[in-house]
Formats: sequence, C-alpha cells, structure tokens
Amino acid sequence: MGNTSAKEDQSFKRKNADRRVTLSPEDLRLKPGLEFSKQLLDFNLKDTACPINTAVYDEVEVRNNSNQKFKFKFEPVYPSTCQISFSPATGTVDKGKSKKIKAKLILLSKANLNFKITLKSHTGEAIFLNLRVSGETGVFGVDPSTLELVDDGGHKVPIVLAEMKKAVIAKGGIKTEGIFRLAGETTEIRKIKEQMNRKNFDLSTGDLNAIASLLKIWFRELPVPILNAIPQETIMNFSSSRDCVEAYESLPEPQKTLLRWLMDFLAQVSANSEVNKMTSQNLAIVVAPNLYDISTPNPMEGLILSQKCAQFLNHVLNSRVHQH
Repeated sequence: MGNTSAKEDQSFKRKNADRRVTLSPEDLRLKPGLEFSKQLLDFNLKDTACPINTAVYDEVEVRNNSNQKFKFKFEPVYPSTCQISFSPATGTVDKGKSKKIKAKLILLSKANLNFKITLKSHTGEAIFLNLRVSGETGVFGVDPSTLELVDDGGHKVPIVLAEMKKAVIAKGGIKTEGIFRLAGETTEIRKIKEQMNRKNFDLSTGDLNAIASLLKIWFRELPVPILNAIPQETIMNFSSSRDCVEAYESLPEPQKTLLRWLMDFLAQVSANSEVNKMTSQNLAIVVAPNLYDISTPNPMEGLILSQKCAQFLNHVLNSRVHQH
C-alpha cells in the first residue's frame, strides 16, 4: 500500500490477481531462507482502537532457516496516516539463528491500517508481515453483527451496505464503464468514510467511484475477511464450480449472508457488462483481494492463492448470475 494512490493500489492488486504463474507442488513447499515468527502485528490492541499520536509497540523474530548468513532490511514504504519504525531496521541473521525485532507504531489520524510490510534479504528474497490496527470507531473495521441491520433484497445486512448500494445504483453506477475497477480520489474516499463512521452522511452528494471503492474497503477492513472462513486448502484445491458453490454454501453467518448480498449486487453489475465492461471475471479480479487476507511468508504461494481466490469468486458469482 504505502504512499501509493488508491488507483495505483487497486491496479497493483488487479494485475497480481490476474497474473498466471505455474508452480509445481515442490515449489509451493519450499520455505524461504528467512521467515517471521508470527504473521500479524497488532500491537496487542486486539479489537480496541489504537490511540492517536501515541506510540504502541510489538515484537517479532526473524528466523534464518538456511545454511548461510543473511543480510536483511525493511522496506520503508508505509501509509501517510502512520509512522512505523523497526529496531533494528537492517542487520544480519546467522544460519539457524533468529533476531528479535522491535516495532514502533504511531497512528497520526483516525484510520484503519491493514497492509503488508516487506523485509528483503541481500539475495533478493522478500517475506511479508501483516500489520492490522483500528484507529476508527464507526461502521468500518468492526464486527458486522454490532451494526444496525436492514432488509435489502431479502438479505439482512448492515444498513451502511444497503446505503452504498443504493447510491451506486442511483448514480448510474451499474451502467458506468469500469465500475468497481476505477478507484475514487483518496481525499474524497477519506472524507466520505469519516462521515459514514460518524453515521452522519448523505451519499447522494458523493462521488460514484469513491462510494464504490468504499464498498470494497468495508469488506476489506472486516476483522475477519469473509473468505478466510473457508479453509485455505479448499480454495487452493477446488476442481469445479460445484466445489466453490458448496464451500460458499457452507459459510457460517454472517459471512454467508454478506457474501450472498455482494454476489447478487455484482450479478446486477455483470448483467450490464456490454456497457460497463465489467464481466463476472473482471469483477471477481478486482473484488476478491478485499475478501481474503493472504497471510503466508511465501510470496509465490501468496500469488497463487490470490489467483485462486479470484477464480473461486468468479465461480460463485456465476452461480448467482444464473439464478437471476
């Protein structure tokens, strides 16, 4: 994520989700020379809000599984809404050894952080560490069962989702080329999001692409992404559309209802693909990265998994399209 624009971020995700890479089972079993002792930095905040302009701390170890010494460094590319530092930020790890790394975070404004930190070795290998904290209170980044629900198309969903869908439709989004692919302006997204978190908003005046982006952001910032409720083995190893639909049907609540609501909405969008250019496959590619938190130290495995998530979602979406 870093300091890239929302449009660049979305383009990066789309390109990676659509890239085709063929790896053997042996490739996927390879462990990197370096690995983290845990995959998530949450600074021991759990579900509580991160204080603003106050330092919070966490700790992780970098392990060297290889038979050679590794030099490492953290890539200093982070969102502008926070300051992050690591001690040490560069160093060496002897073979078979580990090194403790202390992480310091200062959140500069009320924002939810959910991104990957990259550590690179002198050999060019990269491993990833997830950072996730919540600095906002409101309708984003919270347990959906705590939000006010409304009936929308036969689905009981948080009213914030129904309002965003209503706004996208009212603004002609279903027939707008590139809907859900084109990102809104970052400042507009932030402004509308802050209004929505205060539960004092009027989406009729908001930008279409900003609202469509926020709908994806709402799903991305869920404490537990929807598709993470499905075993990773199922997503990696499905062999047919039927396998995907059965896995989707087996989802617990509220994930099942939330995904069904989203698929029905996207089915409406794809029904107008001759105009908006957003087929079910195109929609799956841009939406899937918001529904699954890929937590693996192996970047190649992460790439394959991101592709599988998009394919999985495309099968589920097509099953809903055929029911409309």
